[in-house]
Amino acid sequence: MGLGKNERRLTIAIGLIIGITASSMLVRHALDVKEEQAAQRPGNYNTQHSAVGHVKFPPLPESLQKAIPNGIVVFYEANRTSVSDNPNQSVNSWVIETSGSFRSERLFILAEVSLNGPWDAKLYRASEIYVGLKKAYSEGDLESLLTDERYKIIGQNSASSEYIVQIRHFSPTDIAAALEYLGKLPLTQSVRPSSWVPLR
Repeated sequence: MGLGKNERRLTIAIGLIIGITASSMLVRHALDVKEEQAAQRPGNYNTQHSAVGHVKFPPLPESLQKAIPNGIVVFYEANRTSVSDNPNQSVNSWVIETSGSFRSERLFILAEVSLNGPWDAKLYRASEIYVGLKKAYSEGDLESLLTDERYKIIGQNSASSEYIVQIRHFSPTDIAAALEYLGKLPLTQSVRPSSWVPLR
């Protein structure tokens, strides 16, 4: 004897609930495993050694840990000149990979903390630089000068009309060198690191 209409509906509903529950549990388990693996990676805040070069770094300020929880310190450079608009300021610099379940959710952030206080970090996107051009020049002119594979125009800031140049190498030293190089181009009017604000 076959199942009645209501019994079939109930059977389908129970099957769906079991399937959704099981797949949710599997996804949650996979994300937990990824988080556990991230905690073991070089550059984890607790290891106090960078992922690249195994450079020892001091404990991150609490404000920085809150801004970028569970990050991975890729690079660390101590007592260097800031890349900000105050180049005379001495800072400790971390390049931190933000955590995320998916690759598209992760970013590389440059964090600078002044050696003389205040100790709140200034945060920038490590792999992006904003470039403003003189009036007579266009994106094509800039692109023709960026023949080196280390630089690539990836967009334009709609509010400021600055071009967003992606850099391939982004240790603090590399970022400073890229800012200097782009700033010396004959068509450049302004060059600055791209500020980053953490999601609240």
